[in-house]
Amino acid sequence: MTLREIYKQIPGDLKVSRFSLAKAVSYIYNEDPSRYIFNDSIDIPLSIAQKIVKHFVSGYPLAYIANRVSFCSSEFYVDERVLIPRQETQDLAEYAMKMIDSCKIKSVADIGTGSGVIAVILKKFNPDLHVFASDISSQALEVAKYNACKNMVKIDFREGMFMEPFVGEKVDMIVSNPPYVHSSYNNPDLQYEPANALYAGEKGQDFFIGLSKYEEVKKVKYMLFETTEFFIEETCKILSQFGDIEKLTDRFGIYRFIKVLRN
Repeated sequence: MTLREIYKQIPGDLKVSRFSLAKAVSYIYNEDPSRYIFNDSIDIPLSIAQKIVKHFVSGYPLAYIANRVSFCSSEFYVDERVLIPRQETQDLAEYAMKMIDSCKIKSVADIGTGSGVIAVILKKFNPDLHVFASDISSQALEVAKYNACKNMVKIDFREGMFMEPFVGEKVDMIVSNPPYVHSSYNNPDLQYEPANALYAGEKGQDFFIGLSKYEEVKKVKYMLFETTEFFIEETCKILSQFGDIEKLTDRFGIYRFIKVLRN
């Protein structure tokens, strides 16, 4: 299907410009937009063309079409089995790296690793660090393992919930971008991403409540979490039982992260 034909498939009332279409296609193929701006007869495989139309009609993520996302200056594979990493989660990874360096941390557990971006980045910048990474989804772990190979790092992957995969292990620090979206939050931009990696009950606290029930957590000295800015005080209250709490802001100045230092 040519670009011209794809453009005709997009309803006119959406007011999508030819430039926007060319820009989207250039992103998918990682090429200069000018190639598509000045030539609308370029042929695009039907399966890709249908997803491009779906992107403009209902918000299907371009990252899933390109199977590519940049995170902390590294490239990762993504598809519908995992969340698409956001800019804010790069801030989480950067905070984690600072803690690892300043606190001389030797082992980290990335709980709910998803695509594996946090675990991989921490290992890339800290080759001597022992990095565990877990997820309840075996499909997500397949993606994470692929990304570890793609970025040539060795991660200790485990399947399971909360602290279950790490019983008996020496874990100095937990870092996690867990499910924290409250169930009443309706955002069309999230409709194609895995719900079990997003939603965590009425106030987005189910993960933190579940984690707090594990005695193993009390053995971990350092913790760093991403959470919802809407209910961050509730998260702080849950985590305060494990040590001193500090709220941290993302690059937009929003309190989104919680650091825990065990007493």
